[in-house]
Amino acid sequence: MVKQPVREDHHSNVDSDSDNFDDLFADPPDYYPPSPPPTTEKHALGRSGVQLTLHLVGHSVLEAHRLWNGSRVMADYFEEEQEEQGHALIRGKTVLELGAGAGLPGIVCGLVLGARKVVVTDYPDPDLVATMRKNIEEAEAGLASTAGSAALQAAYAGPGTVVADGYVWGGDPVPLLKYLEGGEEGKEGEKEGETERASEDSKYDVVLLADLLFRHAEHSKLAYSVAQTLKMTPESRSYVFFTSYRPWLRHKDLAFFGDACAAGLVVEHLLEKRLEKPPLFFENDPGDVNVRSTVSGYSLRWPVEGEDPASFWPPPGGIEGAAAA
Repeated sequence: MVKQPVREDHHSNVDSDSDNFDDLFADPPDYYPPSPPPTTEKHALGRSGVQLTLHLVGHSVLEAHRLWNGSRVMADYFEEEQEEQGHALIRGKTVLELGAGAGLPGIVCGLVLGARKVVVTDYPDPDLVATMRKNIEEAEAGLASTAGSAALQAAYAGPGTVVADGYVWGGDPVPLLKYLEGGEEGKEGEKEGETERASEDSKYDVVLLADLLFRHAEHSKLAYSVAQTLKMTPESRSYVFFTSYRPWLRHKDLAFFGDACAAGLVVEHLLEKRLEKPPLFFENDPGDVNVRSTVSGYSLRWPVEGEDPASFWPPPGGIEGAAAA
């Protein structure tokens, strides 16, 4: 009797070997450290007594997990200037914040300083946008319990004044401008030219950039976004506050203003503010601690008739002089 050969299932063996190899090269369960948990930071405004608790994402490659010095100083500057100068620096105006992170300056503009509408934006990461919205909601809820709340309530335009959304620098500005048109996508039957004119009329009075200039490769996109969203009136301003956390690259931080000038904007210096006990976010980095502890403030505006933006930047001492400030 001839013995029948036994059929071997080679495919089954290959699959089994493959599974073994997968197990061999698989990372152990604890190989990667857990993502850092979300954190909170507090900021107190000196004039109004408002204290804000701001949520931050646990980690972000965009550095949105920190409450940067520039955003703190910008928020304080607006409150102090509006009260001391007695003019409506923010009150009654429309405000856009780019790269907002926690959204501190924008929230202060909308809840404390009487802005008519504020849109805080950052990269359209779901966690990041959700965190900005959470900060807005909690700040609104805490407004009534703040000391001197009657005056604050009078300045506050009401729910929906401050909103958050995702936006990529250099992208189409129309979705941001729609917030100033009641959020509509254009009325049925409108002609294309009418829509364009409405968008031009609905640009922002104030555009905020707080501690964004360290992203040197994004400068031209940032300048484009400012130029596309800032209302073309003599009173409109973009405020740019930043710290050169890497002092040896300060000249590259300042190169942003060359892009702003090329976009047709006039650059004007506002302040240099040395912080007494600032958080040094990168403690092991080299560089002058004085520079790393100082916030520089500039404004951008459209030129009036007869002005040439190139006559304002670089400054008389050259960019080297500004870098050494």
